[in-house]
Amino acid sequence: MTATLEPRTSHDALTRTTATLVSTWVLATAVVAASLYGLLAETPYRSLPEATVVSARAQDACSIVVAGVLVLLVRGPVLSVAARLARLGLLAYLLYSYLIYVTGVPMNRVFLVYVLIVSLSGAGLLGGLLHIHDRPPASTASPGLTRTTGWVLVVTAVLFAGLWLSVLVPYALGGSVPEPQGVGGTPYPVFVLDLGAVLPAIAAVGVLLLRGRAVAGALAAVAMLKILTLFTALWAGPLLALATDADVHLGPDAVPSVLLLGASAWLTARWLRSFGPVPHQTPLPHSERRTP
Repeated sequence: MTATLEPRTSHDALTRTTATLVSTWVLATAVVAASLYGLLAETPYRSLPEATVVSARAQDACSIVVAGVLVLLVRGPVLSVAARLARLGLLAYLLYSYLIYVTGVPMNRVFLVYVLIVSLSGAGLLGGLLHIHDRPPASTASPGLTRTTGWVLVVTAVLFAGLWLSVLVPYALGGSVPEPQGVGGTPYPVFVLDLGAVLPAIAAVGVLLLRGRAVAGALAAVAMLKILTLFTALWAGPLLALATDADVHLGPDAVPSVLLLGASAWLTARWLRSFGPVPHQTPLPHSERRTP
């Protein structure tokens, strides 16, 4: 009886479906269209402060890059684990960013495009996360990387929640109106999204890592890439302002965000590498071996 080796695809890799390819192209096209409108139209962000407009246009430029990367990730017939997780991280960035556009920017001519981006990115992210939950991919991350990332995520969530609450709690107790505000005095969308959903989710992923849950590594890769892309886009605004001699506005999150930018870049690279490709040929279990 002779053991044989047969070509075998890792269960963690997935065949890229036509639906994924088409939805990604539609999403990328919508992102490019919305971003070009923001960059080229005369008043795409009317009634907003100049510093906010500069930041929004810098984010539009970053979003075009994200759209291109999304298309590149799904170009092949098979999606590796790293490609799948990178795609989910970029979808999380788009969902967060365009929820802010939908709720925090005066309605403009591409509002329906914003809605389409939110719908497609949200659906893609949800489907991907459900698949991760059902079949968590294996990771070679070390215990040290796992613990470090877990604490980074928990501390990040606590730190930013504290920053936002330091502005909002005094107002609730009779203090001055918090800045910034949303359009027309509505709540600032970042406060709503961060405190209501994003920061609790980031903290939850950190806790799952510290508890050693199987699904935590993949979620950590998604979370770190979302943080990386978001803070890259946020810091593109001040850099563009400096380049164009516009006023530079830095919020209370400036220092922690620049530190997180560097940390998230390093951690994202480490986590994506931990889901490296599996050799095309692996020994089959004894029960699956064929005999001549």
